[in-house]
Amino acid sequence: MRIGKKIANRSVLLAALAALILACPAGAAQKKGPLKVFLLAGQSNMEGHAELRTIDFLGEDPDKDRAALLKKFKPDGKTLVTRDDVWVVSNGAVFDKLQPGLGARRDAETLGNKIGPEYAFGYFMAEALDQQILLIKVAEGGTSLYQNWRPPSAGMPAGAKPEEFGDLYRALVDNTHQTLKDLKKRFSNYDEKAGYEICGFVWFQGYNDMFDETARKEYGKNLVCLIKDLRKEFKAPEMKVVVGVMGVNGPRNEIGKQKEVRDGHRFVNTVPEFKGNVKAIETAPLLHPKVLELNCAGWLYPERDLTKNPITPEEQAMLNRATSNLGYHYFGEGRFFILLGKAFAETMQELMGVKK
Repeated sequence: MRIGKKIANRSVLLAALAALILACPAGAAQKKGPLKVFLLAGQSNMEGHAELRTIDFLGEDPDKDRAALLKKFKPDGKTLVTRDDVWVVSNGAVFDKLQPGLGARRDAETLGNKIGPEYAFGYFMAEALDQQILLIKVAEGGTSLYQNWRPPSAGMPAGAKPEEFGDLYRALVDNTHQTLKDLKKRFSNYDEKAGYEICGFVWFQGYNDMFDETARKEYGKNLVCLIKDLRKEFKAPEMKVVVGVMGVNGPRNEIGKQKEVRDGHRFVNTVPEFKGNVKAIETAPLLHPKVLELNCAGWLYPERDLTKNPITPEEQAMLNRATSNLGYHYFGEGRFFILLGKAFAETMQELMGVKK
């Protein structure tokens, strides 16, 4: 069952439970002013498949500034930080404060052991803004912009059945409207007088569009339609948009089908009306170079021939600390998802004109 249907089925139950399980944590320092709302959407890598244990590898980064980030997320060196000034709605199933475990989950209504980009994005947006923040995240693996996220203005492919297209687009729209309608029930500290403002949209998706020629060719056009339709739907013409350019297997994978989709992401940077309010950023350089060298040896890294120079015990131990999944999930590298969320936040702040 797709997330769109699951969200609809949950709505009645969640409304009944909202007063009990969704209240803002006791003692939370409520920030003043309109609630700043950000939408996050995409497929499995917006869900996030980095196990929490891999975040510690960030502290081993040769870049001292990056290594120092671990202290922000583990101030005491042991416990990952939570934030009461950021609320999160994840796939219409979890309504809570920002914390680890909001990545991909077996049970949608229970926190898991993974993060996605929401964790660092929420953290760094909260560091920059004086208002309470709400992240509304809708993501599902194995979905395409061409079919599942297809926005209304993209039209239907010839001979297509409308009910088979746009289910995730509708899920995002419905989940957002329902969440905003029930804010006071879901988060008891919500200031109804101050209201809310839909400020931004973060998009991280693309893998499944690689496997269809038409989807690859139309990606840029369909992404433009998605941005315009969401702005129109939510009456938020000034909503800022950050797009993560697909970076599976790193910077050297600028070839073939993936390059076509990457260029589709980059296309938004060429649209005149998007100048200064939409920006696609590169994600491939955020992957750890050694993780890439070892996992893509002989293919993207021909200089590393594993038959002549096999992985050493030390290198394998490093991979065990750093990774928890396969290449199409950015190796489940917690370091990557922290840097990714930070990059999304910094770009969003740039578009919003937030002073550092």
